[in-house]
Amino acid sequence: MRARGTSATTTTTTRTSIDRSRRWRRCGALRASTRDDDGRDATARESDAEAFEEMVVLHESEAVVIVNKPRGMSFHSEFAPGALARLRTQMGERTAVMSVHRLDKPTSGILVFAKNARARDALSKAFEEREIVKYYVGMSNRKPRKKMGTVRGDMTRSRRKAWMLTSTTESPAETKFVSFGARGMGERALRMFVFRPMTGKTHQLRVAAKSLGSPLLGDDTYGGERDVDRTYLHACAIRIPKSVLGETIQIICSPIGTGDEWDPAAFDRYFPESLANDFGAWFDDQPLLRSTVDGDANEQ
Repeated sequence: MRARGTSATTTTTTRTSIDRSRRWRRCGALRASTRDDDGRDATARESDAEAFEEMVVLHESEAVVIVNKPRGMSFHSEFAPGALARLRTQMGERTAVMSVHRLDKPTSGILVFAKNARARDALSKAFEEREIVKYYVGMSNRKPRKKMGTVRGDMTRSRRKAWMLTSTTESPAETKFVSFGARGMGERALRMFVFRPMTGKTHQLRVAAKSLGSPLLGDDTYGGERDVDRTYLHACAIRIPKSVLGETIQIICSPIGTGDEWDPAAFDRYFPESLANDFGAWFDDQPLLRSTVDGDANEQ
């Protein structure tokens, strides 16, 4: 049986079909115990990854399957089967599973896969042309240089698998963000970020956080606090307009329960359960985060 997401009020067990015009899902917390720091504790990461027998399915139709990827699980197979291989096993030989975008190994949350070539092409094009809107949340123990705004610049390789942001803009990474106060374990003061990536560069959000002077908790590669249980970055929401697959899909996936430092009240401040039922503009009072699924393409 495939694992599916749950919350306090909803169990997402309904199988959806392509002719359903509007579907939403809010996934519950997926508890796990892995930790990843981009190069250390490989043995621990391998044994932890093997504990994940199935990924939680958040949404499925004839065209697409969307899952909640655990933290510490690679997209491609390394020490243990990666997310793509695991989902192919989970779905069975009769179901094709094709990648259309990726998440970094330490990043948890929403990951989209196509189930046929037509859907793969449509989703890949929609991601490239920014028709699909994604939101991430992150946590830091350092105040950013500015509370909200846009981080934009080219990214170049540095060292130790790291990237760095430059002042040039030939092929820039672009991230819009809002930050606010939050409380971590033991009520310590932290900052929570809501990121809206406009591009999909490798390590883009982690580099953006570092450039703001607020590396993410657990992100040792970019100078984040190491003495925590995970890297605090989670793909928490997605909006796919009807024009892409023939149905409007929007999912909110809470990170609560996947790490000690997440603040439930802070997350619910920006992503209340009611938001998943709203097919109009999200974050109408926050221009940096604002998006629609069926309106003006420029609002995407």
